[in-house]
Amino acid sequence: MMTGYLTALVITLAIEIPIVALVFKGQRARMALCCLVATTATHLAMHFLLPRVVSSYQQFILVGELMATIIEALVYALSSRPRDWSRAMLASALANTTSYAAGLILIG
Repeated sequence: MMTGYLTALVITLAIEIPIVALVFKGQRARMALCCLVATTATHLAMHFLLPRVVSSYQQFILVGELMATIIEALVYALSSRPRDWSRAMLASALANTTSYAAGLILIG
């Protein structure tokens, strides 16, 4: 189970970090690091904590993806210079949508 989780995390990071870095062109290194930390935290929470509090797979996906998108956008907004809330939401939405779609393709 842990090998499968680590593979999913690595794939998620490989997809999301470049997207966030591209959205924040002048701050790529800082925002890539923020993405690494924020995405790892939300990924861990989604996969190990969230299943304990939701009752269905549909709730898991809806709550988990929404939570990840909002929390990661908050981290990006607070870390960007100057603070850019709309760019942070765009980066998070693009990154999370793309990694979710990749998961659907890879898992089937």
